[in-house]
Amino acid sequence: MEKNLKLIAILPAEPYFSEIRKEQEYIATTWGPVHALRTPPHITIVPPVSLSSSEVGWLFGMAGALSGSLPSFKMELHDYGSFKPRVIFINTIINRELHEMYDLWHQALLSKMPHVLDKYPDRPYHPHLTLAHKDVSTQQFDRIWRYYVNKKYRAAFTADHFCILNHTENGWEVEKRLPLLG
Repeated sequence: MEKNLKLIAILPAEPYFSEIRKEQEYIATTWGPVHALRTPPHITIVPPVSLSSSEVGWLFGMAGALSGSLPSFKMELHDYGSFKPRVIFINTIINRELHEMYDLWHQALLSKMPHVLDKYPDRPYHPHLTLAHKDVSTQQFDRIWRYYVNKKYRAAFTADHFCILNHTENGWEVEKRLPLLG
């Protein structure tokens, strides 16, 4: 049975998408970690899930239903954060609309195909925009975090769509953009 790896996410609007990509590139050229460049800058709603072809059909149907029922909303990005020992990110201010979108997806997946969430323990939703992860050594993390710990970042944009990303041999690519209402 063929498996498809999918991810549901919100991509920041321009110029923030390009600004964040430049930060990821700066980290790659300055300290070495490149893994974050395999994915467009994004805020995860549903983490990577492995799906059969029929489950992909359900996912696209669910995405269409949610896209036609959820309003667009304001997203705010605020400074930097980290998950030791490997992840550096830009904080996302969680709001009611973002949490509602997460809850709707999470509940739908739990009710239809809970097995796809097996590798993700039940933990609080912590939305963020990853700048570096996975290929960050402890020494690199310390240097990168020293650079970002007191640095400021502020941005706000309207989240007027969400995306289904597909994993390919080159990394993650936007497969479908789904508009939100309004």
